[in-house]
Amino acid sequence: MAESVTASEALRHFEGSLEPEKAEEGLPAVSAFIAWFGQDRPVSDLLGANVAEYVKTRTDGEPASLEPLRAFLAYCSRLAFTSDNLVPALGVGPQAGGARGGRGANAELGGAAFYVTLEGLRHIEEQLAMEKEKRPLIAQKLHDAMADKDFRENAPLDAARDEQGQLEARIRDLENRLRNAVIIDEDAKGGRANVGSTVVLVNLATNREQTFKLVSATEVNPAEGKISIQSPVGTSVMNRGAGEEVTVDAPSGPVMFRIVDVQG
Repeated sequence: MAESVTASEALRHFEGSLEPEKAEEGLPAVSAFIAWFGQDRPVSDLLGANVAEYVKTRTDGEPASLEPLRAFLAYCSRLAFTSDNLVPALGVGPQAGGARGGRGANAELGGAAFYVTLEGLRHIEEQLAMEKEKRPLIAQKLHDAMADKDFRENAPLDAARDEQGQLEARIRDLENRLRNAVIIDEDAKGGRANVGSTVVLVNLATNREQTFKLVSATEVNPAEGKISIQSPVGTSVMNRGAGEEVTVDAPSGPVMFRIVDVQG
């Protein structure tokens, strides 16, 4: 089941994952494709036949000219925006990318896949925008501090440089998460718990039911029942299905649960 986003929304997400120079080079070609397909159409409606038609009628068929579109379609596949991996429809070779979820996408990304929900992806994009908005303020602080020509004991300059370094590190981290983002669609999970799944557990000792949603570490919200896939419960239920029993290493000791239901 593909995520519900329009073609223009998919383009916006893709743009946020690109390095500035790559965005400048590749976005015009992808934008032209989106305009041809229909900006407001669900990108999940995009089919291999549409891609093949576009390549045949609107491009020169050269690999270099198809690279931006290949990158976009691979991104859409990893994020489960399209129902299938449509990269093969470009005819650019069998190893052109677009693996969906699981180990395939992680291997394609050199082991750097960042598993996330669509909501979490949007949250990262918002965080990145807010961090980038801080750049002018820090630049002004650096400018003001450098007005003092005695750099040997210039505490404001040192503080501004340190603040700039921390900001740029946060920006790089968020950009890397967007670049390596992967959403595992419901069909690919096959009824087993993974990022985005809602899991109902029953404590075998107390017979008490608990419901959690598995999310990435950046989306954790205990008040909303969102727990990290890296938490003790998360690691115990990952890739497990309804009816299976799991042991959670809680601070008070091992606790046995049965998985009652997995949704999403």
